Amino acid sequence: MTLHYHMSFNDADDPTHVVTIVHGAGEHSGRYDYTRAVFAKHGMATVMGDLPGHGHSPGLRGHIDSFDEYVDAADSFLQVAVERYGDSVQHVLLGHSMGGLIAALAAARRNGPPPHALVLSSPCFGLAMKLPRGRTLMGSFMRKITPRLYQPSGINPQDVTRNQEIATAYGADRFVHKKVTLSWYFELLRGMDEATRIGDQMRIPVSVWQAGADRLVDKAVSRKWYESVSWKQKSYREYEGFYHEIMNEPERDEVIGDIIKWILDTLPPIPRA
Repeated sequence: MTLHYHMSFNDADDPTHVVTIVHGAGEHSGRYDYTRAVFAKHGMATVMGDLPGHGHSPGLRGHIDSFDEYVDAADSFLQVAVERYGDSVQHVLLGHSMGGLIAALAAARRNGPPPHALVLSSPCFGLAMKLPRGRTLMGSFMRKITPRLYQPSGINPQDVTRNQEIATAYGADRFVHKKVTLSWYFELLRGMDEATRIGDQMRIPVSVWQAGADRLVDKAVSRKWYESVSWKQKSYREYEGFYHEIMNEPERDEVIGDIIKWILDTLPPIPRA
């Protein structure tokens, strides 16, 4: 298949599981090297792509015309994983923050074989930073005139993680963009609105791993979305006091270990002939 995204692969020795990871807003796949290395130690290969306008992928930084661009990209990442590793492994779709929203929509919409499980890290089903109604109405009007007008994203590195080394690196990362367009913002709102209606479309195991002291996404909305999932095989875990990037917190080994254990308990390796 023809790819329009920067892709990277982290293989494991004779992998039993393949985790396709969808990153969050403004960041890129290179920020997941530690997590991917831990997965590999447990026999889990990982596949990642940079979303349009992110990292090394083409596209205008911090801009989209339609949220579908992100969802289609995630679907392509998963398709690459299936084609690369085949059907003798368990395929997991993991999304963080905006990537969690994207992954949930991709799993609900997918026409091809769905992933065997969906893992969401502090998913962006609702924003903790809510704009005043008047500013939102003005922005909606201005979008019709100048959809590519940039505004600060409002993401402070100190709100991302309590790990100061990682927070500092985040702030200095030239591949992390800190501005978004009006079109991007209102398309994000549209994606979150769609997500409120897909809970009963989940036909695979779902787990939500939520930061308890999240300053970026509304944890109450994450919980509400989880409760809307009708599929019985689901799990919710909240880490009290943790900031948004739970897989980059000082306790990240605990978090990644919990996710790996859930995957292995939920999806035993497929027997091989």
